Amino acid sequence: MQQDAFQELIGRLGAADRELYEERAAIREFDGLQPREHAEALALLDVLRLRPAALLGVEVLEAELDGDSRCALVTDRRAVRLRLLCEADRGADLAAIVAGRFGGAALLSPVPD
Repeated sequence: MQQDAFQELIGRLGAADRELYEERAAIREFDGLQPREHAEALALLDVLRLRPAALLGVEVLEAELDGDSRCALVTDRRAVRLRLLCEADRGADLAAIVAGRFGGAALLSPVPD
């Protein structure tokens, strides 16, 4: 059961974070001569130390639009439509909101006064 939970966490990593995880695990296992399960656990901790939001299921992308810097939350880097994120859903699954409501990407902007 613990292995299933661990694999579920690994499955939530985006492509870049998954690559970093696999690289770190291999280095720890083969160069560090650590048992595989130990190497994988420490590799996941490495990823989370470097990218604390890695398990959220979304990535933050920064872009410059008309001279202004904007950030977008995306569940799919290939998403091409950005929609304005205008309300906060407390306690909800952020990845599901971005995927379902915003087609995989949400544009962040300051809340008007």
